[in-house]
Amino acid sequence: AGREADDIVSWLKKRTGPAAATLTDAAAAETLVDSSEVVVIGFFKDLTSEAAKEFLVAAEAVDDIPFGISSSADVFTKYQLSKDGVVLFKKFDEGRNNFEGDLTKDNLLNFIKSNALPLVIEFTEQTAPKIFGGEIKTHILLFLPKSVSDYQEKLDNFKSAAGNFKGKILFIFIDSDHSDNQRILEFFGLKKEECPAVRLITLEEEMTKYKPESDDLTADKIKEFCNKFLEGKIKPHLMSQDLPEDWDKQPVKVLVGKNFEEIAFDENKNVFVEFYAPWCGHCKQLAPIWDKLGETYRDHENIIIAKMDSTANEVEAVKIHSFPTLKFFPAGSGRNVIDYNGERTLEGFKKFLESGGQDGAAADDDLEDLETDEETDLE
Repeated sequence: AGREADDIVSWLKKRTGPAAATLTDAAAAETLVDSSEVVVIGFFKDLTSEAAKEFLVAAEAVDDIPFGISSSADVFTKYQLSKDGVVLFKKFDEGRNNFEGDLTKDNLLNFIKSNALPLVIEFTEQTAPKIFGGEIKTHILLFLPKSVSDYQEKLDNFKSAAGNFKGKILFIFIDSDHSDNQRILEFFGLKKEECPAVRLITLEEEMTKYKPESDDLTADKIKEFCNKFLEGKIKPHLMSQDLPEDWDKQPVKVLVGKNFEEIAFDENKNVFVEFYAPWCGHCKQLAPIWDKLGETYRDHENIIIAKMDSTANEVEAVKIHSFPTLKFFPAGSGRNVIDYNGERTLEGFKKFLESGGQDGAAADDDLEDLETDEETDLE
């Protein structure tokens, strides 16, 4: 999963040892603090207190961060605590965060979640597991080439905005010059020459992208964009290519974001659409069969065979998780959508169409299987 050796060692220690190491003196505490990027220590004069028990329960729930616990007066003195408390130590940003508030497991876990990652984290193979495996599912991405002259200024602006959204939005920057990151740019419909640029994405059940109204990358504009998102005042950003002049000249019609609604939900037409990716091997195998299907129904009065490049076009009505995805939009006013789960052969497709979308349709419990079958997963 891209974890570094240190992460694996830390995880093993947490799974095989105590949830929190008992720190008997200041030297032991210092050794623990120096051992990892992030360390959490509980300071409790009575290790059997309710607060100490809550701390240990929280420690059990976190696999990838070392925890320590101490009642030693020397340890309290070394880290300037006069009463019970919890401190998160880290080798970045402000270096230390003191827990405040009611000491419960949930409050502690929220505190750790909000402070354990840098204010701004660079997307790399090593950081990807922490980014995607974390609790924060809203990410704002700064696509910033490290080669630009004002690189540090733009990164500082981004970091300046980040402090306002700890625990709510994860701030990530991506070197848009790096070859490993080109697929991410494509996913957001960005070209290298359009960077620096900012995009926001939510990674809930459905991935939804958002684009700022302004290209201004000042801290104030980034904060304004994030606040509007949190207030629900920004609509998702749906990519669309320009409509080709010859989109309807071939047997297989070309759909883009701009003409999808009009064609797919035409009440007088039955529309069968392949959602594909240009780089997808399964899509390339399907292409000649799909072209033959288009030829078969070229002159049909109410059946349309179509295709849409889903790496460059998005529509609100359909979320694509894998390629190719085949969906049928039957005639009528109900805006119905039927998933195809039959054989990917000319005969299979013809049976499906001639049966009005019945023979080969996916049953409800088949829909999840579609995503993990032989298709190319979007991820």
